[in-house]
Amino acid sequence: MSGLQKRYYAKLYRIGKLKKKPYSQAWKYKDDIRKMHKLQEQYLFLVRHKIESAEELVSVLDNLTDKKKEASKEKSMTYKAKERFKDIFDKAEQIRELDDAESCYQSGDTFFEDEHNAWERLNTKLLAQGYSVEEVESLRKKYESKYAQDCKAERAVSKELSLGRSIWKELTVSASAEEKQYDKETIRDRKEQPVR
Repeated sequence: MSGLQKRYYAKLYRIGKLKKKPYSQAWKYKDDIRKMHKLQEQYLFLVRHKIESAEELVSVLDNLTDKKKEASKEKSMTYKAKERFKDIFDKAEQIRELDDAESCYQSGDTFFEDEHNAWERLNTKLLAQGYSVEEVESLRKKYESKYAQDCKAERAVSKELSLGRSIWKELTVSASAEEKQYDKETIRDRKEQPVR
């Protein structure tokens, strides 16, 4: 706005013709919104697993615990299998680092003769183990994608399990609160009864 427009709007505001816009009141409801999202996730968990009773919830939690153990075991096996090829992966990485120097040497630059000799040694060692650089790269990609899938599966099961445990915790806390309330009412009723 220009200076004249600013002065005009300031004058309108002072005489009460314009009202200041109130600030957003969303901050008041952030805890309620978080609670609503949590309740929605819990409800969707119950629907996904078709849970209608506490016994069914316990059996689903047991099943999810077993699935988590299986997913962790699968992830661990993939990691160990990948680690068996660590030496081959390291050699392929060193070859990849020396590729630029090797291409310069092949172009006729004798400055990179030491790098060429190192590249040749690494390449022959890799071929002696029965792998080419391309095969090692495809093997590395295979293990990395498998490990990423295993981690994703484990995280998904862990999330479901923690959601189920939170539902179970709320059920047990509310049940114990009801028992305490019942005990208080019983004690109060006994005190109010007339003495014979």
